[in-house]
Amino acid sequence: MAAAAPTAAAARRALWPRLVGGAALVVLGMCAAGVLVTAPRSTTGSLATRTNWALATALPVSTDFPQDWGYSLTGRLERPAAAPVSKTVSKASGPPSQGPVAALYAPDSCRDIPAVLDHAGSALAAFVHVDRYAQLFVQDAPPADAAATGESHEHGPNARFAIWVVDDGPGQIAQYSTWLDRCGSYQVTNHFLDGEVKNRREVSTSVEARSAEGADAAVAVTRIFKPIAGRDPASTYHVEYYAVRGVLLECTIYLEGDELGRAKQIAARTLQRLRAL
Repeated sequence: MAAAAPTAAAARRALWPRLVGGAALVVLGMCAAGVLVTAPRSTTGSLATRTNWALATALPVSTDFPQDWGYSLTGRLERPAAAPVSKTVSKASGPPSQGPVAALYAPDSCRDIPAVLDHAGSALAAFVHVDRYAQLFVQDAPPADAAATGESHEHGPNARFAIWVVDDGPGQIAQYSTWLDRCGSYQVTNHFLDGEVKNRREVSTSVEARSAEGADAAVAVTRIFKPIAGRDPASTYHVEYYAVRGVLLECTIYLEGDELGRAKQIAARTLQRLRAL
């Protein structure tokens, strides 16, 4: 019996590598099965079917910016049903008989502003706002057509990144580009609710790019609002529009210098993350 003990121990030692090897094969088999089950997600379907918060994962995060900057992320938990939005939004050429007085455009041919400049009725999925000075204030919601009228009150250097769910993003960008060919420069008159003239501005837009890698369609512009009267300084915005599979990414940058360059890089990364969803 004493001589049999080493033989049993040796057998157990010989069996152990087989058990380990067998377990390793099982683990590898499970990993292989996992790889087969978790195949890469398709990147060809419409992003309009994704939830707002799924789309929001493509937007910049707070760590993309300096720690002392203000940062906010906004979005609806559910997207409301919206009526289809026309590629152009016609504005009245004269004061209406009732309700607020619409902005007046000169020349009059510029009053049919593109939908990308007037988000009334559009479906906002998610929105990130950052500002260089982390101030404690309530940001006034700008009018839907602020991109055309200049009626946006900035409290300091900032940038905004918004994702809109649209029916035809490439079509909207193409229409905007065509509109810019005749309305790269125009004047706009804004009114108070009682109809009195509030301000007049000269608006000039220069196109910086008409395409972008990863976008179905794109246009990047520099937009300048210059008061016709008064002491207010001109306001310069660097704006990029990217159409990607049923959504429109709009990046509005009210920054200059190195901060402008950084914001543009973040916008490019946002486009690639959106494309990869």
